[in-house]
Amino acid sequence: MRLRHLFAVAFAALLASCEVKIPDNVMSPGRMEDFLYDYHLVQAMTNQYSSYDYMEKLHYNYVFDKHNVSQEHFDSSMLWYNRYPKHLKRIYENLEARLEKEVEMLNNARATLVDGVSLDVAYLAEDSADVWTSSKIKQLLATPLNNKLSFSFEVPKDTTFVEGDSLSFSFTAYFIPSSIDSLVQKAYSAIRLDYADGTVYTKSLTVDASGEYDLFAPRYAKSKLKSMSGFVYYSDNDSTARARLLLADISVVRIHPKQESKKSKKRR
Repeated sequence: MRLRHLFAVAFAALLASCEVKIPDNVMSPGRMEDFLYDYHLVQAMTNQYSSYDYMEKLHYNYVFDKHNVSQEHFDSSMLWYNRYPKHLKRIYENLEARLEKEVEMLNNARATLVDGVSLDVAYLAEDSADVWTSSKIKQLLATPLNNKLSFSFEVPKDTTFVEGDSLSFSFTAYFIPSSIDSLVQKAYSAIRLDYADGTVYTKSLTVDASGEYDLFAPRYAKSKLKSMSGFVYYSDNDSTARARLLLADISVVRIHPKQESKKSKKRR
């Protein structure tokens, strides 16, 4: 038994000695996993764009800056991992587990949001329409002509807009930072609604963190909507112009008031 035990230990030591040591100039498995996680997320986000230059400037530089990795360092590291696929296989197994966990968390978050919907949304969701017709994704930079998303429209006479409609301008904000110190990123958003009787409704908010934002205009049953306008204005103190704000899920939703049933009217 003792001889068999010694043989097992020796065999294990031999296998360990055959394990290839990762060179110092190659990204460690943990660092490579974190980098590839962000890299593939960006890849998925930017597949919808036809211009590679646009994608690279918008997203990929951010990933390299975030992880303090050069293109050359990444390429040489990937070349080494491709020579020893066992290490790369482990990394992608971990990535797959991380992504599955993220999807599960997102699904749980959505379920929580649906279950926790406010009375206004649950009450009005019966008849709503997204009137936003432009792209659902927009990037803003703190440079002229690129620092603002805006919209405005006049309500035509022959329209489905009615007195008592509610309106909502919503979006999801993703702040993409740069590597400069003391970076300050902010955005300001507002809406304005003009009604036929001269009433004006305005609402504004400050966007200072990534997340979902909603500018909700409640019901106004006294007069019909005449026009609506809104904007998101972005600013930062990044002189390199690498920091930016990505807006996603942009929508302008018109929500009809819930119609009362005949029975409820008779009870009154």
